[in-house]
Amino acid sequence: MEKIMLNLNSLATMLCTCDLYAYDEAALTNDEWLEVEKNLKVHGLNGPSSLFGLNSDELMDILDISEYSAYKIVRRMKSIQFFLKKLHEYEQQGIRIITKYDEEYPQNLIKKMKKSAPLCLFIAGTLPVKFEGISITGLQTVSKKEKGYVKRLVDKINNEDKWLISNDCKGIDQEAFHYGLHHHSQIICFVCENMLNKIQEYKKSIRMGKVVFLSAVDPAKRFTVTHAIDRNSYVCALSMFQIVVSSKINSGATWFTIMHNMHHNWTVSLVLDNDCFGNQRLLEMKTVPIYIKNIVSDTSFEMIYELNKKENIEEVNIDQMSIFEFIGDTNESRI
Repeated sequence: MEKIMLNLNSLATMLCTCDLYAYDEAALTNDEWLEVEKNLKVHGLNGPSSLFGLNSDELMDILDISEYSAYKIVRRMKSIQFFLKKLHEYEQQGIRIITKYDEEYPQNLIKKMKKSAPLCLFIAGTLPVKFEGISITGLQTVSKKEKGYVKRLVDKINNEDKWLISNDCKGIDQEAFHYGLHHHSQIICFVCENMLNKIQEYKKSIRMGKVVFLSAVDPAKRFTVTHAIDRNSYVCALSMFQIVVSSKINSGATWFTIMHNMHHNWTVSLVLDNDCFGNQRLLEMKTVPIYIKNIVSDTSFEMIYELNKKENIEEVNIDQMSIFEFIGDTNESRI
């Protein structure tokens, strides 16, 4: 089991922002904490560790933060003994907590999500400092044909020595996770509930370095829709590509996540060109396609993206030319 190694900046961040299930003291929100970090920089202080030892008045005077934020920081600082006790308890269960001040924290989350990146992550397993990940998403109902696509996609991820990024959902994602687990995949699984149960179920795979579990919420917390939405966005941010095997128009978590991702541009969606109505609608919206022939080829995901993106651009230009020709013909007929 890895031992928790804390630097003071990371400890101060955890102490003030980590929303532990068993904690009575309120945590600072993302916005409140980002304001604290900003003001620490403005006043030339040496990161969050500078908060140790300051009283409420000093926090308000030096950092120019609200009385309520200062109150929460002081209350949290006074409860450090309880917090360290909880850290030790989670360590005994194989779970560590990391922040952006730790080397292990995935930099893609900060780079792509910026202020929306989780302040703290619960982790079981060893996360590489650098990795390239691909996620596979789709509906909960999986056809036999789609199972075949998923297997070939996971094989392709393995052959390219990339990580499979999972979101612990039933259906397509679960097919990819279980197939990958038994076919030598490297897997990062981002969960939003039952983390304690998961690491017990897969402790052998964690110990062997085959899977890493992440969570942005306390492992003891139950499922909420908000946490699930956040988890899906984190999976997108961890992925260089997200492959959409199936989707349903304007319905379900898969469609919502795809739309959310397209708006925020966390990752590139490669949409499988099949007979799924949702996928066809996404392709009409000029997402980048991935074809069956691509899945079974030796072409890398990066090359597939470049080739199919170029093809899409050419199609758009042809469509625009056709529109202009149509307008021209219409104008001439009017003349």
